[in-house]
Amino acid sequence: MPELVLLPVYSSEDGKDDTLKTSALKGKKILLTFNRYVSCPLCNFRTHELLEKYDSLKQNGFVIISVYESTRETLKQYTTQEEIPFIMIADPDETLYKQFKVQKNWFKSFTGLFRDYRRKHSGGKKLFKSNYEREGHLNRIGADFLIDENGIIKVAYYGRFVGDHLPVEEIVK
Repeated sequence: MPELVLLPVYSSEDGKDDTLKTSALKGKKILLTFNRYVSCPLCNFRTHELLEKYDSLKQNGFVIISVYESTRETLKQYTTQEEIPFIMIADPDETLYKQFKVQKNWFKSFTGLFRDYRRKHSGGKKLFKSNYEREGHLNRIGADFLIDENGIIKVAYYGRFVGDHLPVEEIVK
Protein backbone atom coordinates (compact mmCIF):
# COMPACT_ATOMS: atom_id res chain seq x y z
CA MET A 1 0.00 0.00 0.00
CA PRO A 2 1.38 3.43 -0.84
CA GLU A 3 2.45 5.51 2.14
CA LEU A 4 -0.34 7.92 3.07
CA VAL A 5 1.67 10.62 4.75
CA LEU A 6 0.09 13.28 6.92
CA LEU A 7 -3.49 12.63 5.96
CA PRO A 8 -5.87 14.57 8.17
CA VAL A 9 -7.83 12.23 10.39
CA TYR A 10 -11.00 13.58 11.91
CA SER A 11 -12.05 10.89 14.29
CA SER A 12 -10.18 8.03 15.76
CA GLU A 13 -10.47 5.62 18.64
CA ASP A 14 -8.53 7.92 20.93
CA GLY A 15 -10.69 10.91 19.94
CA LYS A 16 -7.75 12.98 18.70
CA ASP A 17 -7.85 15.30 15.76
CA ASP A 18 -4.63 14.11 14.18
CA THR A 19 -2.76 13.04 11.10
CA LEU A 20 -2.15 9.51 9.91
CA LYS A 21 0.79 7.72 8.39
CA THR A 22 0.17 4.22 7.18
CA SER A 23 3.57 3.21 8.57
CA ALA A 24 1.95 3.65 12.01
CA LEU A 25 -0.50 0.89 11.03
CA LYS A 26 2.16 -1.66 10.09
CA GLY A 27 1.33 -5.01 11.63
CA LYS A 28 -2.43 -4.32 11.59
CA LYS A 29 -5.10 -5.40 9.13
CA ILE A 30 -6.91 -2.48 7.52
CA LEU A 31 -10.34 -2.10 6.00
CA LEU A 32 -10.07 0.99 3.82
CA THR A 33 -13.54 1.97 2.65
CA PHE A 34 -14.44 4.77 0.24
CA ASN A 35 -17.83 6.47 0.44
CA ARG A 36 -19.47 9.43 -1.22
CA TYR A 37 -20.24 12.29 1.18
CA VAL A 38 -21.53 12.55 4.73
CA SER A 39 -25.15 13.37 3.82
CA CYS A 40 -25.45 10.29 1.57
CA PRO A 41 -28.04 7.95 3.15
CA LEU A 42 -26.46 4.94 1.42
CA CYS A 43 -23.10 5.79 2.97
CA ASN A 44 -24.69 6.31 6.38
CA PHE A 45 -26.31 2.89 6.02
CA ARG A 46 -22.89 1.39 5.23
CA THR A 47 -21.29 3.15 8.19
CA HIS A 48 -23.94 1.70 10.49
CA GLU A 49 -23.37 -1.79 9.01
CA LEU A 50 -19.72 -1.41 10.02
CA LEU A 51 -20.71 -0.05 13.43
CA GLU A 52 -22.87 -3.14 14.07
CA LYS A 53 -19.87 -5.40 13.39
CA TYR A 54 -17.24 -3.06 14.79
CA ASP A 55 -16.40 -5.15 17.87
CA SER A 56 -16.04 -8.29 15.76
CA LEU A 57 -13.87 -6.50 13.19
CA LYS A 58 -11.72 -5.02 15.95
CA GLN A 59 -11.34 -8.42 17.64
CA ASN A 60 -10.17 -9.81 14.29
CA GLY A 61 -7.43 -7.19 14.25
CA PHE A 62 -8.95 -4.74 11.78
CA VAL A 63 -8.46 -1.00 11.82
CA ILE A 64 -11.26 0.69 9.87
CA ILE A 65 -10.45 3.76 7.80
CA SER A 66 -13.39 5.40 6.07
CA VAL A 67 -12.84 8.07 3.40
CA TYR A 68 -15.44 10.69 2.45
CA GLU A 69 -15.61 13.47 -0.13
CA SER A 70 -16.92 15.84 2.55
CA THR A 71 -14.97 18.67 4.17
CA ARG A 72 -13.12 18.41 7.44
CA GLU A 73 -15.74 20.47 9.27
CA THR A 74 -18.68 18.37 8.07
CA LEU A 75 -16.89 15.11 8.79
CA LYS A 76 -15.96 16.28 12.27
CA GLN A 77 -19.60 17.18 12.97
CA TYR A 78 -20.72 13.77 11.63
CA THR A 79 -18.25 11.76 13.70
CA THR A 80 -19.26 13.63 16.83
CA GLN A 81 -23.03 13.43 16.25
CA GLU A 82 -23.04 9.84 15.04
CA GLU A 83 -20.39 8.66 17.55
CA ILE A 84 -18.16 6.91 15.02
CA PRO A 85 -15.29 5.06 16.76
CA PHE A 86 -13.16 4.38 13.71
CA ILE A 87 -10.81 6.52 11.64
CA MET A 88 -12.49 8.92 9.23
CA ILE A 89 -10.69 10.91 6.55
CA ALA A 90 -12.08 13.91 4.68
CA ASP A 91 -10.86 13.95 1.09
CA PRO A 92 -12.74 16.76 -0.70
CA ASP A 93 -9.81 17.19 -3.12
CA GLU A 94 -10.17 13.49 -4.09
CA THR A 95 -6.49 12.73 -3.51
CA LEU A 96 -7.11 9.23 -2.15
CA TYR A 97 -9.98 8.57 -4.56
CA LYS A 98 -7.58 9.19 -7.44
CA GLN A 99 -4.74 7.24 -5.84
CA PHE A 100 -6.97 4.17 -5.41
CA LYS A 101 -8.82 4.75 -8.71
CA VAL A 102 -12.25 5.00 -7.06
CA GLN A 103 -14.54 5.93 -9.90
CA LYS A 104 -17.49 8.12 -10.71
CA ASN A 105 -19.95 6.49 -13.06
CA TRP A 106 -23.46 7.66 -14.01
CA PHE A 107 -24.47 4.28 -15.44
CA LYS A 108 -23.56 2.45 -12.21
CA SER A 109 -25.36 5.15 -10.24
CA PHE A 110 -28.49 4.63 -12.29
CA THR A 111 -28.39 0.82 -12.09
CA GLY A 112 -28.01 1.13 -8.32
CA LEU A 113 -31.59 2.42 -8.22
CA PHE A 114 -32.72 -1.14 -9.00
CA ARG A 115 -30.41 -2.89 -6.51
CA ASP A 116 -31.72 -2.62 -2.95
CA TYR A 117 -31.46 1.17 -3.20
CA ARG A 118 -34.79 1.96 -1.55
CA ARG A 119 -34.13 -0.14 1.59
CA LYS A 120 -30.60 1.19 2.09
CA HIS A 121 -31.58 4.79 1.27
CA SER A 122 -34.56 4.92 3.63
CA GLY A 123 -32.69 2.96 6.31
CA GLY A 124 -29.66 5.23 6.11
CA LYS A 125 -31.82 8.36 6.12
CA LYS A 126 -33.58 7.24 9.33
CA LEU A 127 -30.23 6.61 11.05
CA PHE A 128 -28.98 10.21 10.72
CA LYS A 129 -28.87 12.19 13.97
CA SER A 130 -28.32 15.52 12.15
CA ASN A 131 -28.75 17.06 8.73
CA TYR A 132 -25.75 17.64 6.48
CA GLU A 133 -25.20 19.38 3.15
CA ARG A 134 -24.23 17.34 0.09
CA GLU A 135 -20.51 17.83 -0.51
CA GLY A 136 -19.64 15.38 -3.21
CA HIS A 137 -20.62 13.56 -6.35
CA LEU A 138 -23.90 11.75 -6.85
CA ASN A 139 -22.19 9.38 -9.25
CA ARG A 140 -19.36 8.30 -6.93
CA ILE A 141 -19.19 4.51 -6.61
CA GLY A 142 -17.84 3.07 -3.36
CA ALA A 143 -14.85 0.79 -2.98
CA ASP A 144 -13.32 -1.33 -0.23
CA PHE A 145 -9.78 -2.57 0.26
CA LEU A 146 -8.61 -5.25 2.68
CA ILE A 147 -4.95 -4.67 3.48
CA ASP A 148 -2.85 -7.18 5.38
CA GLU A 149 -0.38 -6.61 8.21
CA ASN A 150 2.43 -6.01 5.69
CA GLY A 151 0.54 -3.29 3.85
CA ILE A 152 -0.36 -5.50 0.89
CA ILE A 153 -3.80 -5.11 -0.64
CA LYS A 154 -5.38 -8.56 -0.48
CA VAL A 155 -8.85 -7.61 -1.71
CA ALA A 156 -9.78 -4.66 -3.90
CA TYR A 157 -13.55 -4.44 -4.20
CA TYR A 158 -14.91 -1.78 -6.55
CA GLY A 159 -18.67 -1.33 -6.26
CA ARG A 160 -20.76 -2.57 -9.17
CA PHE A 161 -23.35 0.14 -8.52
CA VAL A 162 -24.02 2.99 -6.08
CA GLY A 163 -24.39 1.64 -2.55
CA ASP A 164 -22.49 -1.58 -3.33
CA HIS A 165 -19.70 -2.52 -0.92
CA LEU A 166 -17.88 -5.65 0.13
CA PRO A 167 -20.32 -7.47 2.42
CA VAL A 168 -19.36 -7.13 6.09
CA GLU A 169 -19.68 -10.90 6.51
CA GLU A 170 -16.92 -11.36 3.90
CA ILE A 171 -14.67 -8.93 5.78
CA VAL A 172 -15.20 -10.71 9.11
CA LYS A 173 -14.22 -14.05 7.47
